[in-house]
Amino acid sequence: MPQHDLLISGGHVVTLDPGIGDLPHGDVLIRGGKIAAVGSGVASPAPGARVVEARGRLVMPGLIDTHRHVWQGALGGHTGQVSLSGYSGAVVAGLASRYTPADLYAGTLWGALQALDAGITTIVDWSHNLPTPRHADANVRALHDSGIRGVFLYGGPGPDGLAFFGIPAPQHPADARRAQAEHFPDGISGRLRMGMALRGPAFTTPEATKNDFAFARELGLPISVHVGMAGFPGSVATLDKLGLLGPDINHVHANQLSDREFGLIADSGGSISVSPSVEMLMALGTYPATGQALARGIAAGLGVDTTTGSGTDLFTEMRLALAAERSRANAGAVSREEAVEFVELNQRDVLRLATLDAARAWHLDHEVGSLTPGKQADVTIVDMRPSHLDGFGDPVTTLVMGAGTADVETVVVGGEIVKSGGALIGPFAARARELMHQSRADLRGRAQEMP
Repeated sequence: MPQHDLLISGGHVVTLDPGIGDLPHGDVLIRGGKIAAVGSGVASPAPGARVVEARGRLVMPGLIDTHRHVWQGALGGHTGQVSLSGYSGAVVAGLASRYTPADLYAGTLWGALQALDAGITTIVDWSHNLPTPRHADANVRALHDSGIRGVFLYGGPGPDGLAFFGIPAPQHPADARRAQAEHFPDGISGRLRMGMALRGPAFTTPEATKNDFAFARELGLPISVHVGMAGFPGSVATLDKLGLLGPDINHVHANQLSDREFGLIADSGGSISVSPSVEMLMALGTYPATGQALARGIAAGLGVDTTTGSGTDLFTEMRLALAAERSRANAGAVSREEAVEFVELNQRDVLRLATLDAARAWHLDHEVGSLTPGKQADVTIVDMRPSHLDGFGDPVTTLVMGAGTADVETVVVGGEIVKSGGALIGPFAARARELMHQSRADLRGRAQEMP
């Protein structure tokens, strides 16, 4: 825990707390890893306090990525013009089995640092390349070493390899029980929690689905499952038929769900994770589920998903979510050649999807998602002085429409500064790049050796 107070001074503070709102010249005081005070003219009475000058910057809650395959962090640019099928062949079938525990550690550490660099302080890691317990241990260790806050979702394939996805359908790896007992005996380990990444009806049999869900609930772990992708219809309806829906499920993508299926998620208290870049680039559906979720009061957040053929930041996802939803909502009027007078979904709506709403989607809003006294001190500071962000109107609009990773100047997780002056700091920042490049070279070498 930090030994001294940390005062973020004089920034445009966007708290996402409706009781506080925005503070054009505000301060955030951090003490003991938590937010102690938010206001104007806040001072630290403690000697030795560190002050971060935030004039000309926007200070906001750390961003929250609700769905990412973090182990793929070293594979940027590997899948370009591909559909879901092409991605599965190139990454899941083509590279995943060649990963050693050292590769998994390197990729996960690099992927988590990519997120921190982009101002993402909490990440939900859908880890589905765990053929051995050593791979699982390497994944958890990399998340810990990165300093990020997150949810480690134990997925497949276990010792059955690619047979895990499909028929016949083996059990979810029993090693999840061991991983929980060793790494998460108290539920929370450092900044990490554990959950389960399950195949769901799209990628296995109804019987295996029932067994997987029973296993996760026996362990008391939250569940994430892919649903509503083109070519895989009826997943939510199947979960309902099997009696498995509940508030402990995060439904990933949900692009092609029927109105009834959206209603089933809403009625069950489940949440949705939206990944606009991947969903539109890889033809998972016509439009992201953003508006459908919001219209029904379903807790929803944004996620990057895979970084093998898209970006690594949530600013891009916010912009795409906003553009796609306005396009979807106005498609009927545009097709009739009608001029639209008003457009729905504000830039602040999508910023909330990347912060407070994302926290709600994973039942973490009592800890993160807003700059509220008593919550964890996860803070992202964006430099608004460059020409593309020095705007005339609402700074949030300018941020959402123009910001990127390079504009993130400072990142704080649990009161600890992990990015300062626009560069990642800490014991693993430099080493991670070396490990990532070595892993890439090793993976390419193994690919050439295989027939």
